[in-house]
Amino acid sequence: MESEFEGFCSGSEILTKHAGRWRKVSFGVPVFDRLTGGGIGARGIFELAGDPGSGKTQIAMKLALTAQQAVPNSSVVYISTEHMFPSRRLLQMEAEYKRQNVSDDAVQGRNFADHILVEHVRCVPTLMACLFDRFPKLLEKTKISLLIIDSITSPFLEEKDYILRAETFRTIVQRLHQLQEQYNFATFVTNQVRSVIDSATLDDQRNVPALGLAWSTLVHTRLQLSRTLGSNDRRCTVVFGPSLIPNHGFYQINESGPVDAAEQHLYEYQS
Repeated sequence: MESEFEGFCSGSEILTKHAGRWRKVSFGVPVFDRLTGGGIGARGIFELAGDPGSGKTQIAMKLALTAQQAVPNSSVVYISTEHMFPSRRLLQMEAEYKRQNVSDDAVQGRNFADHILVEHVRCVPTLMACLFDRFPKLLEKTKISLLIIDSITSPFLEEKDYILRAETFRTIVQRLHQLQEQYNFATFVTNQVRSVIDSATLDDQRNVPALGLAWSTLVHTRLQLSRTLGSNDRRCTVVFGPSLIPNHGFYQINESGPVDAAEQHLYEYQS
């Protein structure tokens, strides 16, 4: 589908003329919103890479709640590729979310879990069928504010034909861009990390997002999470983003999901 030329307009006019394109979904966590300039936009692929146990899935579930508040009467599509969807944890987070927004009638009157549409996929053909067939049909009849793929890594781990894999990446992202242009939804994916060792020193080990350069070149914005040994604090770092500056912040995971570490420390001190 080719985009029709809509005519030139000024930088300020485009914000009102095409407001849906620039809408952002807040994380509901101050540190993440500060790092990203307000959350996840409705264009491009937003990736969150991180260590096991860094809270990627819990951040995704928190977004599934906040997206419904950001876009009234919308639903969220959650494609899970690694494990069964943690429904019990979601219900706990939803209860905490409502407790924290007790004065908001829109939050209190909504059953958020009923509007998170979950699909489990385990391999590339199933993922492609979901994104190219079932998801577009759903978009035609349901207002979707956010697509989550948790994680993009798992279906591709056994793929050894790297040329074919790179072509599949491009096909998926191109299709998602087309659908975003039509329906103005945000796309959030999680990614695993792998350890690499500096070949010069053989001891400079670091974790980098999986799937290599072929995937990285297609990602619009990337944040990376890491755990801090001996502390409940976890670190979030801006890796790249067209409108973001290099920065980092700290967060924790509690009953409500991800929270700003500074706020959590203050809460613990006051308690």
